Amino acid sequence: MQINNLNSDTNKNAKLHSLILIIAKEVKRICEENNIPYFIFGGTLLGSVRHQGFIPWDDDFDFLMRRSDYERFIEICKYELDLEKFFLQTETSELNYAFSFAKIQLLDTEIIEDFSKNVPIHHGIFVDIFPFDNIPDNQKQRKKLLYKNHLLKNMLWVKCGYGTDKHKKKLSYWIFKFLSYPFSIEWLKQKRYHLITKYNNVVSKENFISDYPDVLRLNSWFNNIKKYKFEDTEFDSIVEADVYLTKGYGDYMQLPPVEERISHSYHEINYGPY
Repeated sequence: MQINNLNSDTNKNAKLHSLILIIAKEVKRICEENNIPYFIFGGTLLGSVRHQGFIPWDDDFDFLMRRSDYERFIEICKYELDLEKFFLQTETSELNYAFSFAKIQLLDTEIIEDFSKNVPIHHGIFVDIFPFDNIPDNQKQRKKLLYKNHLLKNMLWVKCGYGTDKHKKKLSYWIFKFLSYPFSIEWLKQKRYHLITKYNNVVSKENFISDYPDVLRLNSWFNNIKKYKFEDTEFDSIVEADVYLTKGYGDYMQLPPVEERISHSYHEINYGPY
């Protein structure tokens, strides 16, 4: 068993990338065998377009799915995912898992994020699978939805034990802790689910991810799919990658300054048998 201190492990990204890619290929396999549309996005799509693979200093992998496809994917994983090798983490798999998206983790590995280091859940090396939901075009309804989502998200994070030592010194942390006190984790999760899926039967121009709602995407982007090279394989994403990446990153083909090439903050990584 190999435990690594990230400050001394100069090859940690290459090792981590290789294991993340194992998980990503399993997600791709399940989706393709069951005709489930998926999209790589965020830094994963940027890495594919600019580097034909991982951004060298990045250390995650993000999938995006329509809510209906996401829920079908979760159900299919219960009997098609190789459960001797992978673990499906969702808001229903573990009480204290506070996010509204899924992670597929590599069993017998461990990656401890500073934000969740004290939470009693599985902490394996993972990829993220995000569902997206419609956000109303009406600005008043949109602001109300985003405000309630912000409250419920932070109440859940605090209630479940998330937060760095720095977070826990802020007044806002204790406000959310106070607000969440009368409610159970189960009730907060159910309330959030009903809120974020409220407009999925309503036609809207844009969608959002409830845990990271700052960036909105056009629903029309997800009507057409294109394959993008990523390391030694290909993954699907939107045809309008240039529009999306320009909106999110500006001149995205230009490398950022060295001081801005920041990896996620991990407390510890255990590669297990790998």
